[in-house]
Amino acid sequence: MNIPKNQLEFEKMFTTEEQCIDYLKELRFPQGYVCRQCQYNEYWFNIRGLMICKKCKDELSITAGTIFHKSKLPLVTIFRALWWVVAQKNGVSAVGLQRVLGIGSYRTAWTWLHKFRRLMVFPNRDKLKGKVEVDETFVGGVKSGKRGRGAEGKSLVVIAVEIMEKGTGRVRMSIIPDASRKSLEKFITNNIETESIIITDGWKGYANISKKGYTQKIENKFKMLDKEDILPNVHRSASLLKRWLLGTHQNYVGEQYLSYYLDEFTFRYNRRKSKSRGLLFQRLIEQAVIHIPVEYKLIKSM
Repeated sequence: MNIPKNQLEFEKMFTTEEQCIDYLKELRFPQGYVCRQCQYNEYWFNIRGLMICKKCKDELSITAGTIFHKSKLPLVTIFRALWWVVAQKNGVSAVGLQRVLGIGSYRTAWTWLHKFRRLMVFPNRDKLKGKVEVDETFVGGVKSGKRGRGAEGKSLVVIAVEIMEKGTGRVRMSIIPDASRKSLEKFITNNIETESIIITDGWKGYANISKKGYTQKIENKFKMLDKEDILPNVHRSASLLKRWLLGTHQNYVGEQYLSYYLDEFTFRYNRRKSKSRGLLFQRLIEQAVIHIPVEYKLIKSM
């Protein structure tokens, strides 16, 4: 399957609605069309763009059951929006996307960015492994309230970072309700392979992690000159996250949507060394084809 290598190739591949439909058709039927009702393998398109089985006359929209279902935007515009998202190193805001593509309303641009974020967590993704730093941070605007692990009015985010021989590997991030042992252990077991070395501070919430099949290494904060020296890789990732939220999205991230912004940041961070924007585009389109439809009212009601 062809993958666009740059902007010019992308424009050639997806100039018309028909080209976009053909691309989706190839993804949905990699072995060729098969009728979902009678398994016949021949069809024709009617004037409404529906695939009609030549045998049983079953009608199928190429976008039915996908993230594109019932969209009022042309596929050409949606494809360009997704390309623009993956082509920009730090992503784009809804205002920026609306301006660049001339999308009619802010709401439409905002909705599609949220749809795209739902495509950025791949099913059955590999867990982190090896040496992994784990710590929590608070994300949110400046609000009154106590500090520390019991801070009020902010979202508590736990971060895990793979430590490589040179630099860092992948990250995982998740909102947790509190810094209790139950919450932290659930995050660790869901995101990190057993037998990995978990590097933490001395917080009691990590006290029994060795009983879950991990080797725990506790950094002694009394030997460090600065608090951020204890787990520098986690704190660096947390700083990058907060600068990204502030710079790209001006910190206008509602608490109910924060987990999806964490997914986008994780997607971008873990693919920061990728040289092929086209491959990232294709992976997200593949996800879009198998993802259930998501309507604005569902996103807004969260």
